[in-house]
Amino acid sequence: MISVIDRFWHQRLGRPYRLARSVDVGTGTPVVLLHGIGQSGQVWQAVVKQLAKLPVRVVAFDLLGFGGSPKPGWPTYDADDHAQAVIASIEGLRADQPVILVGHSMGCLVAVHVAKLRPDLVRHLVLYEMPLYKGLPEKLHYRFRLNLYAKFFKQIMALEPTFNPETARLSERLATRIAGFEATPETWQPFVKSLEHTILAQTTAEDIKQLPMPMDVIYGRLDMFVIRGKPQHVFGSDATNIKAHTIRARHVITERAALFLVERVAAALDSGGQTTDVVG
Repeated sequence: MISVIDRFWHQRLGRPYRLARSVDVGTGTPVVLLHGIGQSGQVWQAVVKQLAKLPVRVVAFDLLGFGGSPKPGWPTYDADDHAQAVIASIEGLRADQPVILVGHSMGCLVAVHVAKLRPDLVRHLVLYEMPLYKGLPEKLHYRFRLNLYAKFFKQIMALEPTFNPETARLSERLATRIAGFEATPETWQPFVKSLEHTILAQTTAEDIKQLPMPMDVIYGRLDMFVIRGKPQHVFGSDATNIKAHTIRARHVITERAALFLVERVAAALDSGGQTTDVVG
C-alpha cells in the first residue's frame, strides 16, 4: 500500500525511490549488481560468492517494482524511472569512489541509462546478455527474430492488467521461457510496464555510444532472447571503450557465467578504468 505522503513525495515532487538491497557485503571498491526483468537481486548469488575473493563491496539492488523494493502503481517503469531509483540508491551507499556497475538482461539497459545520466558515478560497465532490440543493422535474420520477439512481448502486454488465475497459469508457462521470472500480484504490473517502456521502447544502442567509461559486453551463444552481433556493427568502429565477449551460456547467470563476470570485474579493478579495444 502506497501512503498519501509517499505518493506526494515521489509522484508529486518527483523524488526517486530508494531500492532494497538483496546483498550488501564486503569492503573496498563498490560493485553494484542490477538484475533482469521479473527477478530480484537474489539471482546474483553465484556472482556474489565469487566476488568475495576480491577487495570489493558487493551490493545487489532489487529494481523498482521487484523483490523487496517499492512497487508503486503510478510510474511508467521506463528506463528513467528505474535509473533514477538506482542513482538515488547508489548515492545512498555513500561510497567515496565510482562504482563498477554490472547488469543482467534488462538490468543492462538500466545500467546504461544510469551511466548516461550520471557518468561520474560509474567507472566501468559489465553488461551480460543485454537485450538490444533497436539500433541493429538491417539484416534479414535480425529482422526475423525481432518480429518474433515483438509478437511474443505484445501478447504478454495484451493480457489482463490485473493478476487473475488465468494470468497466474500463463506466468507458469512464461517462466519456462523467461528464466527466473516469477509473477505475483504485486510485480505483474511493474513487469508488464517495464517490458513495454524499458525493453521495447529502449534507446540503449544510441545511449551507449555516448558513454566515456570502459565496458564489457558479454553474450551467451545459447541465449534465445538476445541478438548477438559484432560490436562494430552496433556501436560503430570507433567504440574503443567497448570490449565484447561470447561465452557458452543461456539467458541465466550460471556458475560458468558467474566466473566470467567476476573475471571481468577483476580486470576492471586491475585496469584502473583504462579503456580497451573492441573485439569480435
